[in-house]
Amino acid sequence: MNLALKIAVGAAALSALAAPALAQNSALSTTTSSATVIQPITIANNTLLAFGTVIKPTDTTTTVTIDPTSGARTFTGGNATAGGSAASGRATYTVGGEGGQTFSISAPSFNLTSGSNTLVVTTTTTAATGTLTGAIGSTGSATFGVGGSFPVTTTTTSAAYTGNLAVTVAYN
Repeated sequence: MNLALKIAVGAAALSALAAPALAQNSALSTTTSSATVIQPITIANNTLLAFGTVIKPTDTTTTVTIDPTSGARTFTGGNATAGGSAASGRATYTVGGEGGQTFSISAPSFNLTSGSNTLVVTTTTTAATGTLTGAIGSTGSATFGVGGSFPVTTTTTSAAYTGNLAVTVAYN
């Protein structure tokens, strides 16, 4: 090969190594984004959970129950009964927020206490979830009830018991 050709091929090779690549080094994609803004969820207590006055059993353990749907009080197991004029009934709540949205309900067990004496209340709700009335863009509401039960025995201390029922609602 002649010298001029060798120099030309060598210069072309060096030039190819030094030149930038012709591949694409950036790309653009435009996409649509979205957001939905809704009203905050609220909860209001309408009535309190009340077990009324209970006459403790003389035989075996009795479970005192308040139905979350009807508010009816029942006694199962032993021979405990209702006594006195203290009213009993379920707790009721109204939920407010964005129409058409579903929500969950949480009502964990809680304690009724009198000094060092404790009654453990297991709660029940009318539903685990609900749906607010109306459609998105309007205010919706729903109601639900909370009941519960606790055992009472022949050795349960006679006293006035109180406690705090904590109910939480959240959008699903």
